[in-house]
Amino acid sequence: MLRPVELSDVDVWYGYLSLPHAIEHTSWTLASADDLCALIASYHADVPGSPIQFAIIEKATKAFVGTIGFHTISDINRTAEIAYNLHPRFWGRGIATSCCQSLVRWGLTDGGFVRIQATALDTNIASARVLQKCDFELEGKLRRFRMVRGQPRDFWVYAKTN
Repeated sequence: MLRPVELSDVDVWYGYLSLPHAIEHTSWTLASADDLCALIASYHADVPGSPIQFAIIEKATKAFVGTIGFHTISDINRTAEIAYNLHPRFWGRGIATSCCQSLVRWGLTDGGFVRIQATALDTNIASARVLQKCDFELEGKLRRFRMVRGQPRDFWVYAKTN
């Protein structure tokens, strides 16, 4: 299930984003849980182009297991960039794929986007596989695209259009 991210999610969210293996193939860099509080505030801003982020909740237990959303939105171009993360205990269950399919479907219809893109660190095989299962097309490699823990890294860029 998806619901808006709340401040009450911060402890669990920060807990798994503090695990080295959970962020090894991502660009996450957090100094403290306060960094996530600032992000959540931006998700609740009522400003055009504000990021949209949802908590991924396990149906049976109502536990917070991850997030998914659009961290970069261009209202002018009607585009968005999707990103997701899951607690490692929930990896390999198809949760990211299912949530990605649902959010992309919404984004390309009700959300009014004409393009949704995603970037994945070139070592993030699992994320690339999620995007492939969601029918994103690989557009190319962005060399030295983002700094990741102090090092310039390459990212794959994928997109889905309507």
